[in-house]
Amino acid sequence: MKKKGLLIVGPLPNEKYNCQWGGATILMKNFCDYLCEKGIEHQFVQTNKYVNPQTLQLRPKANKLHFILHFAASLPWCDTVMFNFSDHGTVYLFPQLSQIAHRMGKKVVLRKFGGSFDIYLREVTSEKKQRVINALREADMIFFETKAGIAHLKSLIGDTDKIHWFPNVRKAAPERKAPKQFSGKLVFMSHISDVKGVGVLLEAFSRLPKNYQLDVYGAIKDRRYENFDWASHRVSHIKEISSDEALSKLSEYDLLLLPSSYPEGYPGIIIDALSLGIPVIATRVGGIPEIITSGREGLLIEKADVDSIVKAILSVDATNYPAYCENAYRTFCNSFESEKTNNRILSLLIT
Repeated sequence: MKKKGLLIVGPLPNEKYNCQWGGATILMKNFCDYLCEKGIEHQFVQTNKYVNPQTLQLRPKANKLHFILHFAASLPWCDTVMFNFSDHGTVYLFPQLSQIAHRMGKKVVLRKFGGSFDIYLREVTSEKKQRVINALREADMIFFETKAGIAHLKSLIGDTDKIHWFPNVRKAAPERKAPKQFSGKLVFMSHISDVKGVGVLLEAFSRLPKNYQLDVYGAIKDRRYENFDWASHRVSHIKEISSDEALSKLSEYDLLLLPSSYPEGYPGIIIDALSLGIPVIATRVGGIPEIITSGREGLLIEKADVDSIVKAILSVDATNYPAYCENAYRTFCNSFESEKTNNRILSLLIT
């Protein structure tokens, strides 16, 4: 059979049940949509096809069987395999699958999602760690989401020119948010859990003047918030919404707040906010300082620091708000607009 091009391996959102809309799945869909728009011939093997319709949780056995069968059937077709994995897939799937692809004479590419690979490797055995390092050394090309992740990877496998930056990206919004007078409309969009900073955010909001508004969007992950009395805290909670709805809703607010203590990569909701010209107040953790410079696109705060959150919010006013908006939108256009980034990645893949 004639070799025709790219075999893409990775996760996609489940649109039938409107679930599995996470950072990796949204990015995977973005890249696949781009390939289709450009007429790039490719095949896709989905790693998360099946979910339980009652619980909306993945079905591991069914997904494993589907993946193995379709990967084996599609591999002879291509000359390049692009694996798209998070930490777990990179450690537990990539070494074996990349070896199979290499033996069949395929070019092997890894796209690694997220920004916590160094932390994840500390939790695995030395044998598994060495196995994945060997696989990374043998890969023909590697894409990492964060610059800190690239620096860590180079410390493991050497300073090689096969490693490239592939940040979290989004399509340009149909309509950007025009800078206007700051009105105190605040929004949080993420999982409802203390690791995402919900507890400290609620305490900070209680210290703000009554003219501020806070709306919280997201699925509840911590049990303590299952029967939480949001109204008594002057906060509105809206359950999880789709990625498409999130962008529309986000445009209604003045500031995005994400006081997470988790070592994020490049949170998609921050990229969404930048695409609309909406400033961000977020924690100085993980890859966030790589995309938000305090005082430019928004403000950085220390994790679990209520006083820092309050001070940051109160520092935004009618005078400095338009500049924050302009800087946010400019940063998106320069670094996180998907058309430019995907063009660059595709040119690397097909050389």
